[in-house]
Amino acid sequence: MKKGMFPLVSIMGGLATAVVLLFTAALVGGMLFLIRLMSDDSDKYKQMKEYMETVFGTPAHLRSGGDEPAAEEDETSTLASPLKPFSELCPACGEPVTHEHRDCPACGLRLL
Repeated sequence: MKKGMFPLVSIMGGLATAVVLLFTAALVGGMLFLIRLMSDDSDKYKQMKEYMETVFGTPAHLRSGGDEPAAEEDETSTLASPLKPFSELCPACGEPVTHEHRDCPACGLRLL
């Protein structure tokens, strides 16, 4: 390199460092904003909070909340009473399961 190129390289390195630091600061600021948004109980950012919970957490239709009561007993009764009784082997452990079992009694596998 020529002797006169070092100030230019120094300036370019400084600019690159500044760009990387600004980008990093923006990312950290965005993460802090999301953390504050997710922990905020007010309805100030309700739509944004629902969006973030869907992206980073459990979607609203899978959450058991106050809007929709989770009826686990109703689900059990619909799963436990199909049209015809059956008895098959568990695909995981080979133990016999019947139409009355929601989970395998031996290994705990959730049955459909």
